[in-house]
Amino acid sequence: MFLSPVLLRNKSKRLAVKLVSSVQTGFRYWTHKSPLKRDTRVALLKYDPIVNRHVMFYETPISKPARKPRRPRPMAWFRWTGKNIQDLVKDVGRRHEQRGTF
Repeated sequence: MFLSPVLLRNKSKRLAVKLVSSVQTGFRYWTHKSPLKRDTRVALLKYDPIVNRHVMFYETPISKPARKPRRPRPMAWFRWTGKNIQDLVKDVGRRHEQRGTF
């Protein structure tokens, strides 16, 4: 079974699509569409259980999760280069005085 690279990370060429209710209830459906129809927007009449009736559902872009910024690793850099190690020792000592722990 091949799945979409966006949905469940698989090798299918079909694109995962999120359909959101037009009455803004927040209810949504997930489906797939052909890669040939990438430029067209999907609109389907589907059932919305929150308002208990059939309404139009429109395709919305799939939001990607925000990437956490890469944290600098000063300890590894200091160990590797040996530069500015005294500044690091002072900083760690100051933090230890404030928090009482490392």
